[in-house]
Amino acid sequence: MGAGALAVRETGLEIGWPAWVIVPGLVLLLAALVVPEPGGSGLAVVGGIVTAVGAVLAVQDATGTYASWAYAWALVAPGGVGAGLLLYGTLTRRGDIAWGGLASLLAGIVLFLVGFLFFEGVLQLDGSRFGNLTDVAVPIVIMGIGAVIVVGAFVPGPWRRRSWAASQAPRPTAWAPGGGTGPGVQAGRSGAGGSSQLLDLPLDGAGDAEIRISFGAGTLVVGPAASGRLVDGSFEGGVDATPAGPGRVRLATPHSGPWSWSWGRAPFAWRVGLTAEVPLRLELETGASDNELDLGSLRVTDLRLRTGAAQSRVTLPAIGVTRVDAESGAAQLRFRVPAGVAARITSAMAIGTTDVDTARFPRTPDGSAWASADFGSNPNRVEIAVRGGVGQVTIG
Repeated sequence: MGAGALAVRETGLEIGWPAWVIVPGLVLLLAALVVPEPGGSGLAVVGGIVTAVGAVLAVQDATGTYASWAYAWALVAPGGVGAGLLLYGTLTRRGDIAWGGLASLLAGIVLFLVGFLFFEGVLQLDGSRFGNLTDVAVPIVIMGIGAVIVVGAFVPGPWRRRSWAASQAPRPTAWAPGGGTGPGVQAGRSGAGGSSQLLDLPLDGAGDAEIRISFGAGTLVVGPAASGRLVDGSFEGGVDATPAGPGRVRLATPHSGPWSWSWGRAPFAWRVGLTAEVPLRLELETGASDNELDLGSLRVTDLRLRTGAAQSRVTLPAIGVTRVDAESGAAQLRFRVPAGVAARITSAMAIGTTDVDTARFPRTPDGSAWASADFGSNPNRVEIAVRGGVGQVTIG
């Protein structure tokens, strides 16, 4: 930065005021490369947004077209978000993040072009400045958008060429049940990332259970609890546990304020055990997180999953009837249906892909879903409904 300032001073180069927005954005993008996940991708998103705002302001300052904010916002979000993630994922060799960023960037460009055609070509927001350009651009951009849609329908991304088994690389997150050693919440060891707590809540004879988990940034691993326990586990970074009656509890990451996360602490890392002895209704909300949910031995009747910019791998229950309602922002969702379990799947993604193992779950005759042939008669079955913005859904 000092060298750049000296060069500007000595050469007399005129730098407009938008540079004061662009430079901090570039600094944030560089900082993202030295911050571990998921903080790195979070910084990349912020850096992409700030840099995109500065770039748009620079063009507007040079051309006097400030009215273009009516549609140029798309270059900031999702465009800037995607550009930051694409750069970060490429430089850190995280293909999943890079592909998600590319999808967001393309979405922003398409929204910008559509807005440009409408506001400049139809409403002439900036007068006749773009008159001749829009006459030519309108048919070209419309054809281009149509070509992208058609090609995208027939040429799937590289993630769709991997089988479910191949995508499940070994991860150091195997579940060890019975994390707690005593009743209630206990203070544990302290580390670089902050305090660690142990949680051990008894089932207390409840005939069913309802557990809500509100998790921010970090790593979340869920599996079965020890016998007689409603919830147990270890919680790096701490946990707020709020009981709501027999078999009812809410777990949340503690917050001291809206900016409670600091540069000196690691993200939260939770290993949570949930009861496998009674029917369970589970609601999970996460932010920028990496989630591993092993529900294979649990008796989950209802699963509500709400994720932000997250990666979630979910092994569904092997017995009983389970209803899954999943909603994501810019995320990857991978559901594994155990052998012998029937499934019916519906998916509505705004921008993204849904990859279903059609050998197990073929398309229904009306094309609205995927379903096992024995879905109506199998006592062990799951019904999965997925909605989302930008992302990838894999079910196998």
